[in-house]
Amino acid sequence: MYTLPYSKAEIAFDLLPGMKGTVICSQSMPPLAHVSAEINKALVKPINSDPLREIAKKGDSVCIVFTDITRACPDHLLIPPILRELHKAGVRREDVTLLCGTGLHRPSNYEEKVTKLGANVVESYRAVDNTPQDPANFVDLSRGENEVPMSVNRIEQFGIGRSTGLAAAFFW
Repeated sequence: MYTLPYSKAEIAFDLLPGMKGTVICSQSMPPLAHVSAEINKALVKPINSDPLREIAKKGDSVCIVFTDITRACPDHLLIPPILRELHKAGVRREDVTLLCGTGLHRPSNYEEKVTKLGANVVESYRAVDNTPQDPANFVDLSRGENEVPMSVNRIEQFGIGRSTGLAAAFFW
């Protein structure tokens, strides 16, 4: 019998005869004492990258992908400091789109976006859902027949298909 975390409970199951499984658990980590300070530190001195405020610039179009309500990511803690860094770099509020990475889940509703991002962010920025079921909403990024097909959401604000503009997405 195997038991795994599932949603806010657990799920127990057996494997078919002849099958064998291994449950791997993440190492326990102590909680951060000062979450906001650690987020700011990571933004000022990221690993293997220049800081966001040095990469982004005035006139850039930026897309920040955030998780949908099914994921426990603390987007409400992460997104506001990223937005502050973008604004320090000169990126205008109207040039930022927040894209809910729904995967193949249903679209999110307003209340879920507020839970994930905070009311101030939802009221102040364009927050939309990814719609993977509609191929017309994507642009193909593949470069040759031997490459793995890859596409991204083509929301026009990102500057995709134009010669200027930065299309950026942050995943965690």
